Amino acid sequence: MATHTATDVEPTSIRREGHRHALAFQSSLARSAKYRADVDGLRAVAVLAVIFFHAKLLQCAGGYVGVDVFFVISGYLITSLVARDIVEGKFSFVTFYERRIRRIFPALFGVLFFSAAAACVLLAPQDLTSFGRSLVATTLFVSNVHFWHTAQPLGYFSNKSVSEALLHTWSLAVEEQFYLAFPIVLVILFRWTGKWTNVSLLLLSAASFGLNVWCTYHKPIAAFYFAAPRAWELLIGALLANRAFPALRHRSTREAAAALGLVLIITAIFTLSPAAPFPGFSALLPCLGAWFIVYAGESGASATKTLLSFRPLVFIGVISYSLYLWHWPFLVFSRYFVAGELSSAETTLVLVTSAVIAFLSFEFIERPFRGTASCMTRNQVFRFALAASLLSTGVGITAWITQGLPQRYSAQTHQLIAENAERETDYDDSCANWRTQIHNINDIRFCSLGTDSPRKIMFWGDSHVEQLYPAARALYNKGDLNGQGVLFAVANGCLPAESLNSVGGFYCDSFSKFALARAQESDIGTVFIGFNTWWYSHDNTVCASVNDQCTKILSPEETTRRFLHKMFLNIRTLRNLGKRVIVCLPFPMYDKSIPQMEIRNAVFGRFGLGGKATDFTSPVLRTEIRSMALNAGAEVFDPRAMLCPLGSCLIASGGVSMYIDGHHLAASQVGIFDADLQKILR
Repeated sequence: MATHTATDVEPTSIRREGHRHALAFQSSLARSAKYRADVDGLRAVAVLAVIFFHAKLLQCAGGYVGVDVFFVISGYLITSLVARDIVEGKFSFVTFYERRIRRIFPALFGVLFFSAAAACVLLAPQDLTSFGRSLVATTLFVSNVHFWHTAQPLGYFSNKSVSEALLHTWSLAVEEQFYLAFPIVLVILFRWTGKWTNVSLLLLSAASFGLNVWCTYHKPIAAFYFAAPRAWELLIGALLANRAFPALRHRSTREAAAALGLVLIITAIFTLSPAAPFPGFSALLPCLGAWFIVYAGESGASATKTLLSFRPLVFIGVISYSLYLWHWPFLVFSRYFVAGELSSAETTLVLVTSAVIAFLSFEFIERPFRGTASCMTRNQVFRFALAASLLSTGVGITAWITQGLPQRYSAQTHQLIAENAERETDYDDSCANWRTQIHNINDIRFCSLGTDSPRKIMFWGDSHVEQLYPAARALYNKGDLNGQGVLFAVANGCLPAESLNSVGGFYCDSFSKFALARAQESDIGTVFIGFNTWWYSHDNTVCASVNDQCTKILSPEETTRRFLHKMFLNIRTLRNLGKRVIVCLPFPMYDKSIPQMEIRNAVFGRFGLGGKATDFTSPVLRTEIRSMALNAGAEVFDPRAMLCPLGSCLIASGGVSMYIDGHHLAASQVGIFDADLQKILR
């Protein structure tokens, strides 16, 4: 997220009256003619969008665009200062970087040292090792490069990324990398190009935007994390600060521009999603939205400017830098401790706590370093920056090179941690078609055993079918399938039914059409169909589709109805061709990562802080699937017969998880199904 740079006199959320502190909900610059309360209000909109996105509240699926809003604001405010000083002949690089340190370092290192302490208490060795690397990268302001390197293939939105306590610092790295070069560029432009400075800035913006668009479709993770494809967002703010556009003197024009800006930002927050190609053209929504609001506010009043100047909103904007820095580590460490998602009450408690800490951080960590009233001299500021950086780097390197300080635990606890950590990678995903474009059947990667066998068993479904591949392979290798070959058709995240698509750009519709066509071929004697019922507990994640293009978002109830109908028709089609069809009922799905929960239990169980996982698979849905399958002429395979023999489901043995997460069995554990699979597949 951007660093919300203010002017050289610090904003504050309080008014001092003798020894009393009274909340003023506004900046101390409010009496300055240059102060823009609406910009603080715009900051609040941006930071709240990001927080709601991270906390998974209010369906702000595109809330991450708050970062882009802040990039525009930052470019505008920083350039205002630098350009003014250049024109007045008093610009100093030393002064500029002193301001950056005063603005960025105190709150940042407060969060880093808190996070390091929390990580040493909470994180297992392999996670602390990863944290140590990210701490070093963050201290050196290259965390964007670090997270680009470690979060393949889905980047910022990958499951791995959401457990990184310092993930949000990528945007600080982008800004600081930008501001290493930008003042130099601006000084050169002012001195060498004169009146053509704005044209030069516009050309740089266009070049960066073009790079952004190209990278989004060819190097999407680099487009998200790297400074060059993001520079245009700061540069368009710089163009505003440098008065590159004529003032909007008519009230009606300002009203229209500001209102349009707000609509663009809100549209981005509620219509974009992590699956949208981003930044690319999509980033124009929040960036132009912020640009129009700042531009309109430069020339005078508007209803939007008045709305954004609402004092409580301005107060949130004033503390937004601290609020952004603190909320994410609190969420990550809380989720890590419970080994799963937080309840609504827990999420609320975490956010309120982080807001209180953010205010205290702003008041007692940020403010003493900032503004003309600061008692910190320039030398003291630079010494603090050096000392904090060395200490933070040292802590990170220690966690890194010691492989997560394993000496924190007893030999037995360390063994349990190591075995559960290994479980998380104990999975064979060699059969997966993950976001693969499917134009014809040859685009599907099938896993085949016994290619020349005249009769084959086709396993068709998503990752819940894929997890059975080691068991099917073992049965085939032992000759327990009566000479039948095996074929796996797996599309992760896709239901085995046409005209339904996972929201997020999957090619499920096409995959299902061609998989069904393959199932109808003469060498397939048995079709084993399985699927995850994730849509039943996650709203707005499935859409009706035509040629892989979403036409309508479906509710869980409508998804269930359409899916069962499609499944019924597919089963009848296959049965009419004389094929056996076996429908696998849903596997248990838990609200926690089982290996992560067992790690917490190993570390904290002795203190009475052990956790339990809850199976949230719907019994009603299981009954509906069973009924549909039997009515269509299929047989039913129930994994619960093996996993839950006495009503209570097996999730771990001797403190070691049987799962790699909350709903996929480890490859070494699927042998539990061998006997029942052999019985039903023979």
